[in-house]
Amino acid sequence: MVPPEIWLKIFHFATDTPGLLDYGPSQSDLPPVLAKEQELQLLRDSLITKRSLALVCRTWGELATEFLYQSILITRVRTLLPLHEALQRRARAAAGTTGTHPARWTRRLDVVIEYDQCDTADYGILADVIRYFSNLAIVTLSMPILPFNDHWLRQLHTELIVSLVETCGPSLRVFDCAESLLRPCREDLMLLLAGAPNLRILRCPICSPTPGDRSPCSRSDVPVMANLESISLMSVFLRDYLPREKNKNHLPALRRLTYGCISPPFFAYAWKSFVKSSCSAVTCITLDFSFQGDSLQSELDLLSECCPALDKLVIHFRSWTEFIPHLALPPISRLRIHSKLAKAPAFHYCSLLYALTTLTASKLGSVRLIHANAVDEFLHCLRSLSQDEIDGLASKAFRIEDHEGRAILLVG
Repeated sequence: MVPPEIWLKIFHFATDTPGLLDYGPSQSDLPPVLAKEQELQLLRDSLITKRSLALVCRTWGELATEFLYQSILITRVRTLLPLHEALQRRARAAAGTTGTHPARWTRRLDVVIEYDQCDTADYGILADVIRYFSNLAIVTLSMPILPFNDHWLRQLHTELIVSLVETCGPSLRVFDCAESLLRPCREDLMLLLAGAPNLRILRCPICSPTPGDRSPCSRSDVPVMANLESISLMSVFLRDYLPREKNKNHLPALRRLTYGCISPPFFAYAWKSFVKSSCSAVTCITLDFSFQGDSLQSELDLLSECCPALDKLVIHFRSWTEFIPHLALPPISRLRIHSKLAKAPAFHYCSLLYALTTLTASKLGSVRLIHANAVDEFLHCLRSLSQDEIDGLASKAFRIEDHEGRAILLVG
């Protein structure tokens, strides 16, 4: 007879997916949408394994309950009510006994509803579901818009934010609604930040307008987030994250920053103010760059001036032609690059090669193409180069890597 403790170890190794219950920043340099797709697929695969274990027999079902409830994935509106009713039944069964409600084991909640239509009552049920998860650490919300909602307002129900703060605020480590059509208004987001002092990762680059159009002087101030290590921001909405005291650093633990540069460059002063006040200890910055290539150097100069700890820079271009020649990088050791244009024509890769050969980067050790498709196309382009062109690229003191970190072209 195998002891239950051994079975629990076996279940752990069978169902564990590295990274899914971690609080650290994502290790993927891909654009967030692509990285999230990969993460959700891993999560689905893990849940299938857990359900299979739970259905083997009653004993295994009881032992596997802890693992089955570790992460909850909701992708259909119709599953909300059955889940709520199941949690209610479990709560009644545990009342007055020494039993543990399985929701106490839930550390991660992903609500990724892409195609269903939600009504107001559905969001109320979701808020009630959240109130069972007192130990939630990771929350991802990707919600459809309400049928009657204004297409600009797109406000996530305040009730959902309140349920998170009141139920699991102290345990919350990751909050992600970057891909959601519904977003919290700024006042609700400030409520969440104040009620989640241990938050480490925040991906909420867009806030809905606050109802009532409050003046800046009456808005809640940005709280000091002593443990926040990673944040995602967007240029047009950056002012929502600026504290009243412009020179005060409210994010002293910040080490990773993702910044969406949306064209046109509204309120550039807000970006400069944020970088100067909050990014002195940042080691990794991702720029989702949607400007013309000739404006990139000014961004790099700002990072050189204000981010002395910066070691890794990730840039997502609209196309390789925006990676212009003769750029001067900050003193980083790692550059990661990506083009959103699929199946780019050959001359785009010629532009990329020329940009690399003219790059000024005193401490750069590697340049990595972070998507497999780009690697294949880049290798095809290399075959058409003359020896002089290859020698010119090889004169640079860094190596070019594929998406898995293997050398494509070792230089220097």
